[in-house]
Amino acid sequence: MPIGETLVKSLEVKEVQAGSTAVLNCNSNDYNHNFMFWLLNQTKVIGPGNNYDEKKYKYEVLSGKLFINNVSPSESGFYSCVSKSISDSGINIGNVEMIVKGAFSAIEAVKLVAIVVSIIVLITCAVIYFRIRKEWNKYDGRAVVPVDDVEEDDADEVYNPTTTVNQAVPGPSRNQSSDQLLYGIDNQGLDTDFNSVFENIQIKYPPQRSLI
Repeated sequence: MPIGETLVKSLEVKEVQAGSTAVLNCNSNDYNHNFMFWLLNQTKVIGPGNNYDEKKYKYEVLSGKLFINNVSPSESGFYSCVSKSISDSGINIGNVEMIVKGAFSAIEAVKLVAIVVSIIVLITCAVIYFRIRKEWNKYDGRAVVPVDDVEEDDADEVYNPTTTVNQAVPGPSRNQSSDQLLYGIDNQGLDTDFNSVFENIQIKYPPQRSLI
């Protein structure tokens, strides 16, 4: 078959998620061409009269649409849909690049690690900041007193005239009546001048002469 009779259409890109069912359209199938088969990565042929995994791959005879079940990243690649002209021996080829997404790429893994490390660093810095702030609040407003000043303060405390002296606790009060019995009544109006009394007695009663 001459090369000039082969028509290759522009590349179509199809992105699918890993584990899903990929649906690839056969863009080489049109009114003038009929679907023949799919060529996977230039190695595997899926079409009538070819052996393939029927549970994995299915296709529509009329449209040439290909269904791939449970795709994996290893199945990413180029898929070619080959169709034959209905009027001559011409061939029409439509290429589809399938990209299976889902597994982390190296760049995505680096980004994820960078995000996690950044979050950890921020949390650590926040914890350290709050701990330092807490310790600072404990000592905020307190001045450090030198040793000499402490000794002077102690001396001033000893000789401080304003220092209060503990007063003696008063003992039990005496009974005033008992003191009056022991020492007499403390009343100047009741005191007696015994010397003047004795003199008056001697005047009234002169001394008697002795008979002897």
